[in-house]
Amino acid sequence: MSRFGLAVLALVVGQSLFLAAMVWDRVALLRSDNVVTLRTAPVDPRDIFRGDYVILNYDIARIRIAEVEGDDDFRYDDDILVELTPDGDVWKAAAIWASPHEPQPGNRIIRGRVNSFIGQSRPTSEPGAEAVPCPNCGTVGIDYGIESYFVPEGEGRELEHQRNEGRLTVDVALDDDGTPAIKQLRIDGEPVYEEPLF
Repeated sequence: MSRFGLAVLALVVGQSLFLAAMVWDRVALLRSDNVVTLRTAPVDPRDIFRGDYVILNYDIARIRIAEVEGDDDFRYDDDILVELTPDGDVWKAAAIWASPHEPQPGNRIIRGRVNSFIGQSRPTSEPGAEAVPCPNCGTVGIDYGIESYFVPEGEGRELEHQRNEGRLTVDVALDDDGTPAIKQLRIDGEPVYEEPLF
């Protein structure tokens, strides 16, 4: 075989191994026993369905810093680690961290990225005046990379309706570093869609 033929063969084998590694990582994540269930939150009805996927919003997508432990100095596009704790059948935010942190026993870490941050207080235009009340101040908005889910054609509207009624929850598999992947969707606790391994 010529050098060119060997180079092409090596390239094909290398690409195949790379793709196999990507598939294996995804399969390993979805088979993980490290799973949390997240409650979904309603989405603005003017932007709830595009094509054949459902937009998912989570209670943990906006976290008031004063209500959780951890760090409070975040900027747009920062990595963020959210410590989750069990709360009945779902998990809720207990702490937020800017760098790797060992969670409390029984808690889990989910990794995200800051998409918005509203500071602790809102200044006023008058010198010496007290700060204007700001119920959303001190809130961090977070994307987890699990904000949409593809469904069979024609089934999205009903799923959106269930989501907006608060009946939809999502089982999320977590990698060792907190990277999330949607494992399955549930309505009233019953599985309705499961992510295929391949």
